[in-house]
Amino acid sequence: MPEDPQHEAGSARSFFKRYRAKVATLAVGVAVVAGIVAFNEVRGTAEPRTVDVKAAAPPVQVDFNRPFIGTPAADWSDGAAGIVAPPAKAVGPFTAQQVEDAYARVRQILITSRLDRAVLEQHDVERYLKLLAKDSQKKMRPVFGNDPHEAHAYATRLATGYTLLPAEPKVRGRMWAEQGAKTGELVVHTNYVFAYAFGIDEPDRLRNAMDIVAVGRWDVDYSVLGDKYTPNSRGIWPSRSHGFTYSMGCDALRAGYLAPAYSQRRDTESADNQNEDRTAYFDPNAEVPSQATCG
Repeated sequence: MPEDPQHEAGSARSFFKRYRAKVATLAVGVAVVAGIVAFNEVRGTAEPRTVDVKAAAPPVQVDFNRPFIGTPAADWSDGAAGIVAPPAKAVGPFTAQQVEDAYARVRQILITSRLDRAVLEQHDVERYLKLLAKDSQKKMRPVFGNDPHEAHAYATRLATGYTLLPAEPKVRGRMWAEQGAKTGELVVHTNYVFAYAFGIDEPDRLRNAMDIVAVGRWDVDYSVLGDKYTPNSRGIWPSRSHGFTYSMGCDALRAGYLAPAYSQRRDTESADNQNEDRTAYFDPNAEVPSQATCG
C-alpha cells in the first residue's frame, strides 16, 4: 500500500483507504428502460434509479466500413488519436517534465484499458494491470476476478461472442493535472467518451447505426505517486471512476461486459427509437446522468 513518507504507518493505511475504498466499494445502480447504465460513485454507494429514455430517429443505412456515420461520433478521432494530452505545465512542486511524463503514462493506460483489442476481446487485463504501481496491481487484480461489474469502470471487456468491426473506436475527451492532497501526489483527471462499433452476422436485423454502436463515458482520476513513496507504491493508482454506458446489452453489462444494443433487442420491438436525441450521451462535457436504465 502507499506509504506516506511524513507520517506513521497508520497514516499510510489512511492514505490507501482513501483511494482503495473508492476502487473497492464502487457501487453500480442499475435499472432498465432504454439503453444507458450509469456508474455513480457517491461515498462508495449508488442508488438504482430509472429514467424513461424515449427513442426514435429516421432509418439510416448502416455502412460497415464507416459504422459511425449517422451517430454523433462520426467525425471524432480514431482510437488512440483521440487521446491527446494538453501541453504540460508545472503543477505545484511538479515540473513540466514530470507532468508530461504523467500524462504519457496515463494516456497509455487509457489506450490499453479502453482500446487494446487484447483487453477488449481476449480479456487480457494483465496488459492494463502491469501499467499500475505494483501495490495497486495487487489491489486491482482481485476486482477483475471477483467483481467484474466494478471492473468495467476501469477497463472495457466485450461480452463473449461479440467482436468489433475493423473500424477503430471513436474517442473524444480531455485530461488535465492537479496537485494531489498528499505530499508527492500528482492527480491526472481524465474525461473521455469511447464509441465502439460491433460486427453482426445478420445485418438485416439492424434498424439504425446505434444497434451496433455502444458508448462508454468514463471520468477516471489517476493518482501518480513519486519517489517520496516506497518503490512498490510508486506509479499509477486509479483513485476514482465515474461514468455510464449507453446503447448496450443490459444482460452483458450486469456481468461487467460490453455488448451491442442489438444483442437484446427483440425482433418484435417497434422501431420508434430513431429520433432520440443522443447528443448528451456522446458529450464528455455533459453532466453524467444520475439515472440508469438496466434493471
